[in-house]
Amino acid sequence: MRKIPAALLSLALTASLTAPLASAAGTGSTLPELDGHWSQSAFERWHAYGIVEGDSRGMRPDANMTVGEFAAILSRAMGYTETVKNPYADLKGTEWYAPYILQLTAAGILQGDGTNCNAEEPMNRERATVLFARALGIRPTAQPDLSGFVDGKDAADWSAGYIDAMAKDGIIQGVGNQTLALGSSITRGSVVKILDSSVAEYAVEEGATIDQDVDGILLVAADDITVDGAAVSGNLLVAPKAGEANLTVKNARLERDLRVSTHGATLTVADSQVEGDVALSGDRASLTLGSGAQLARLAVDGAGSSVSVKSGASVETLTARAAVKVDNQGAINKAEVQADN
Repeated sequence: MRKIPAALLSLALTASLTAPLASAAGTGSTLPELDGHWSQSAFERWHAYGIVEGDSRGMRPDANMTVGEFAAILSRAMGYTETVKNPYADLKGTEWYAPYILQLTAAGILQGDGTNCNAEEPMNRERATVLFARALGIRPTAQPDLSGFVDGKDAADWSAGYIDAMAKDGIIQGVGNQTLALGSSITRGSVVKILDSSVAEYAVEEGATIDQDVDGILLVAADDITVDGAAVSGNLLVAPKAGEANLTVKNARLERDLRVSTHGATLTVADSQVEGDVALSGDRASLTLGSGAQLARLAVDGAGSSVSVKSGASVETLTARAAVKVDNQGAINKAEVQADN
């Protein structure tokens, strides 16, 4: 599997972002219309994955991105399939972007304004930051402090925590002069570049082994993936695109969260340390902690799941928010049971 480092997670929500990374499509240009554009390699990488598509006018990197287009990119990258009954007054359901809007709504990422989803309106920087954070498992700061930005006070209550978390992680820096410009529109090129720089490793090859350090987010979108001997500095996310994913983590160090949202996932962790949270939100998930596995916090939200803690493994805090079968032969320091059965 090709390794794509994310040494530059510090990026701005602006057209003048960091220099392009190497293209996943190879050295030859697959999108000649973008030759010389600062976002070319990002477009080529995610176009090769089938995530970014153009239209009869091409990729249009300098055009403003709409909410519907943004929803399509996130939904394709994560592989969302579950949907909800249409709650939006301005969505007929026949639009090309309607499935993506409803999939993001079902995933709890897109919430609209209470009445409309505004899918054909330009995406602004504030909303883009929040949707990226939600999709990539970045938790909002409980007490956000945006005083370092001259317009930080303009952030809404629903966005301030996410914006603060993204800024503290170096993912956004504003548009210069300590300005966030949250109400300004964001271009298609900027959105694709943010996705490209945020996701350091996109595991889409079934059966792949990741044995090199990942400086940023590792997004697992295929079955039967192994993380062996690697350190991951960002979140490790198992997306619905992975299906009934089998993930093995051994001899590794995860500095952030390990989040599994696919149903029927089988996860094995051995001789590894997870410094952030381990969250099983998909139903019927199975987690086995082998000897040497050390988890700070484990939360189970998916019904019908099971957790097996082998001898020599430890969990500091286990929180059961759904019915879960726990077989503990190791050490669980604290258990919080918030569900029946």
